[in-house]
Amino acid sequence: MGGLLQPIREYPVIDKAAFDRARQFIATDIGREIQLARALEELVQGAGVTPGGGNVLAALGLVCYTEFAGKLAYGRKKKDGSDAAAENFNLFFDDLGPGYLALRNVVDVYKVVRCGLAHEYFVKRSCKIAMLGTSPTGIYVDGSGMLTFVVEAYLRDLLQAIESLGNRLFP
Repeated sequence: MGGLLQPIREYPVIDKAAFDRARQFIATDIGREIQLARALEELVQGAGVTPGGGNVLAALGLVCYTEFAGKLAYGRKKKDGSDAAAENFNLFFDDLGPGYLALRNVVDVYKVVRCGLAHEYFVKRSCKIAMLGTSPTGIYVDGSGMLTFVVEAYLRDLLQAIESLGNRLFP
């Protein structure tokens, strides 16, 4: 059963092959949405596809992947033995870079973004979600106070943090 997640001692164990497949899935899954957002409208429509990418769905995937990576990286548990999902998310979110940590000092990203998208399909405050952009961080508060999520930039930073995690898990 190599390559599958194996529950051992209540903590997730993942081998290098499964980790690499998960990383590739994340890159391909969200990358496809970014490619759709870049595709020429006439070409996409000619193939019967609605132009653009799934920005909200991609943002949801990214924050869920962040929680997944946090569980692998930190494996924090509550006293009752269940996953400390918010703690694992926050710790790995901070691993995305200093801009992410700074944002967590002003926004409860887990509650507002991750839980909002996962449970309500809306961020719990005004938020713009863009597919494309090369902002310094993938999520930030802009000059007007608007929470802004840039899928392309968040994916860049998430993949970099996952690469670092892979190097720690599988030296």
